[in-house]
Formats: sequence, C-alpha cells, structure tokens
Amino acid sequence: MKLLPHSNGLYKVNMKKPMKPKDIAKRTLIVIGILLLLGLVFQNISNFIAKETLKDRVDYTRVDDKRVDYIVKGEGKHTIIFDGAIGGNLNQWNDVCDKLLSEYDDITVFVYNRRGYGFSDGGQDRTPLEQAHDLKILLRKAALSPPYILVGEEYGSLVLGNFAKEYKETVAGVVLVNPIVEEKIKEKDFKRGFTLEKIRRKIEHLGSYIGLTTLLDQLNLDTKVYGFEDKLQGEKLEEFKVHRTKSNYTSAVYNELNNVSKGLSDSQETGVLSGIPYYVIAKEGQESLERLGDEDLTKVYKTNSNSNFISIEDPDAVVIGIRQVIKKVNDMERRNKKSS
Repeated sequence: MKLLPHSNGLYKVNMKKPMKPKDIAKRTLIVIGILLLLGLVFQNISNFIAKETLKDRVDYTRVDDKRVDYIVKGEGKHTIIFDGAIGGNLNQWNDVCDKLLSEYDDITVFVYNRRGYGFSDGGQDRTPLEQAHDLKILLRKAALSPPYILVGEEYGSLVLGNFAKEYKETVAGVVLVNPIVEEKIKEKDFKRGFTLEKIRRKIEHLGSYIGLTTLLDQLNLDTKVYGFEDKLQGEKLEEFKVHRTKSNYTSAVYNELNNVSKGLSDSQETGVLSGIPYYVIAKEGQESLERLGDEDLTKVYKTNSNSNFISIEDPDAVVIGIRQVIKKVNDMERRNKKSS
C-alpha cells in the first residue's frame, strides 16, 4: 500500500510572525533608550567620583550663585588680571606668574577659571560682555581693588577687552596676546572655517551627558587642546583630563566657540584704550589692533608662534610685555605726582 506523500512526515512549524518594520523600530528605540539611560547613570557616577577624589587647590567665591575658581598670589600696588584661551584653564598662566613673582615684590597676580572650566560651575551661555561683568563681581568678592593691569590671550582678549571698555576707569594697562580680531571673526570665510570644530564640540557637549565623550576620550577620538594639555604634567594633567569630559567644560567650550563664530563681541573701537599703556603680542593680521590705543603708549610685538597658548610656549615674551606696561604705568604715575 502506498502512503500519501507527506502523510506520515514530521514538520517544524514556524509559529513566529515576521516582524513588521514598526516593531523593529520600536525595539531599536527601546535598546537605544536603555543604552542612553545606562550612559546617563555612568556619567553621573563618574561626575560624583571626580568631585570627591580631585583635590581642590584653588580659592573660590560665588557669582550669581555659581562657584568661580581663582588664585591670588603676591601683594603690591600692581594687580595683574589674567584671562586665557578657549579650552584651557588657569594653569596656562603658571610660568608667566612664576616669572613675574620672582622678578617683582610689589605685584599681585590673579588667575581664574571662567564658568565651566576647572572646578567653576557651569550655567547659562555667556557672551564676552557678560563674562566681563562676572569678572568685575569676582574681583570685588576677591577683595582686589583697582587699578588693574589686564592680560588676555586669544578668547581672553575679548573678555578683557569688554572689561576695559565697560570699566576703563579701573584699568591702568593692557596686554593682549594673540588677540581675536572682532572684524575678522565677522567675515564669512572665518565663520566657515569654524564649522567642523563647532560640530565636533557640539557632539562632545551632548555626549558628555551620557558617557559618550568619556568613551571618545578613552579611544583618543576627542578634540584635543593642543599647546595646553600636552604641556601639563602630574596632578594638573590628571585634573584636566577628568574635567574635559564633563558637561560643564564641554558646554563652556561650545558656548565660547559659538560666541566667536557669531561675532558676539563689540569691544574694539578705535581709541578705546586711549590714555592707557597698551602692548600687543600679534600674529599675522592682528597688528591692526594697535589702533585701540594711543600711538605713544602702544607697542606691537610680532610673534612667529602658531600656538593658541603663547603664554605657555613663550612665557618670556608675555613677561616682557607686562614689564613694559608696568614701566609705563610707573612713569605716568611719577609724572602725575610731579605735576600735581
């Protein structure tokens, strides 16, 4: 007797229904959500551990209820205020301050971390003018009275330029190092050149909330601050490595890059520093800023350095500039005393 085909066979029946694209998308979103949640938990734990283990070596006060770090050294009639480049912190001025304090016994040096840098709290985005207002409050709370000699490098030149414009009566002298030229940053070509770095910094900013920036750092794929972090050593380097993956830092860097790319500073009017000793350490194209001061009180030094941290690469050049400004300030004081 013939069996019917397949009549006595065993069959594996697939009871699973094929997944619809909608279901695949839903599951994918769930997995992504879980990964983001785990990243958020990891980042919060990492932030807590960093805050507990890093040794705090700075003074601080509060400006608009936000912690701001600063260090004051020395004591004397000249109070020198330093403000640095995007991405660095107050340690960029270590060599300059050490050289000045070994040379002068009548000066006070003041360095600080803008919002988001070092142990300073983050917060809402700030323009260079708003950062200048913050600095004025910080100096008052740190009990540092004018007159001040201002020393600003790169982005710090915008903050201190706005400070000098707003509070000129408190300023005795100005040194600008590799200053950002406001006319140039408003040009389309300059803005286009910033696009890639802004995108990378935006990714790092968003990633700093979920552990992605820490991962990029471990894989050596994060954005480096060349001329600064490669010069740090020991505890200062370890401290910077921890801070640079945190949202306070990534937000501050992106905010300041955004200020530059959008040209959000208006402090460089011709003659704004008239009557004040003024020294510029200028790269190609920055010499035009000599117009901010009086001809007889202004000195332009042209540098061949390509670094954004000349204060680290060539601290002697910065010290020479400060020395010349101090000399002119002293000469003006003596002349004023004789004439009074």
